[in-house]
Amino acid sequence: MVELATLCPHPMPVRAIRQETPSVWTLELTPPPDYTYLPGQYALVDIADGRALRAYTLSSSPGLHEHLHLTVRRLPEGLGSSWLTSQVQVGDTLQLSTAQGRFTPEHAPGSDYLLLAGGCGVTPVMAIARWLLAQRPDTSLVVLYHAQNPAELIFAAEWRELTQRYPDQLCLHRLVDREPDAESRQAPLSRELLAELVPDIAERTVMCCGPAGYMTLAAELAASLGVPPERFHHEAFQAAAVAALDEAADDGVRHRVRLQPWGDEAEVGHGGNLLAALEAQAIPMTAVCRNGECGSCKVKVLEGDYVQGAQTALSEAELADGYALACCCAVHGDLVIEGA
Repeated sequence: MVELATLCPHPMPVRAIRQETPSVWTLELTPPPDYTYLPGQYALVDIADGRALRAYTLSSSPGLHEHLHLTVRRLPEGLGSSWLTSQVQVGDTLQLSTAQGRFTPEHAPGSDYLLLAGGCGVTPVMAIARWLLAQRPDTSLVVLYHAQNPAELIFAAEWRELTQRYPDQLCLHRLVDREPDAESRQAPLSRELLAELVPDIAERTVMCCGPAGYMTLAAELAASLGVPPERFHHEAFQAAAVAALDEAADDGVRHRVRLQPWGDEAEVGHGGNLLAALEAQAIPMTAVCRNGECGSCKVKVLEGDYVQGAQTALSEAELADGYALACCCAVHGDLVIEGA
């Protein structure tokens, strides 16, 4: 297994904590002097002194903030988010990795942007928007931000301030599922909505972050409105294929997974996700990007049938030697695996 201390070598004291919405908090950290990052990137966080590893967006913007910000939504069943938002206190020290990810203007070049944010997907979008407005005065920026209701709009006050400071650069649309107020509109993401609010979408670079279904829909709608694939970019580190076990697959056929050398076992439906099966049984597994890019959940399959999904972290030689990424591995038979 990959050691968490190796992945998260940067200690950062917590200097402030503030509540953004009823379920979202921002932790302000003091980074080492040589810590660098790009707007929109994320970092891995060592949770509860090695219990787990989770990835969180750096919601601050380089060059504009002296300190590093992590903005986290508390999920009732979320080990990382519950610990960060209820147990971590000012004065504690968190261990972070170097900054990671390609959801940045550097990797999504353009002069005019459409930024789409769903829920907590606004954290990298805010980091990018804030940075573009300050660093690229000729940039035209349209932002569509979807939330459940006005109370769940993260960074509401800062968005208001940015629209006032940059009226010629920033066009912000606050969109909610219910209970709209004077500053928001009740409107789901749709082709008609995009065509109405962003008539020049085909000429813009589109960056999208939110729940997996939101990003999938956004990609389809953008393509239908003429946005070429190379100008649609989405944040994928939380959009893994580990959403759920496939309980209904193949009439309830179940397979057993055994992890060597410890002997831990898990059960999974045919075609189910290996990482989800392991995590459902609380079997320790380092899994960071959960999208086949970082390689932290690499295992070696000693016995059994499986299908490796899309991934970029493994070489052809590793694949030929039986290595797989648990986050992208579909189980098709009883497996015996070994942690890498």
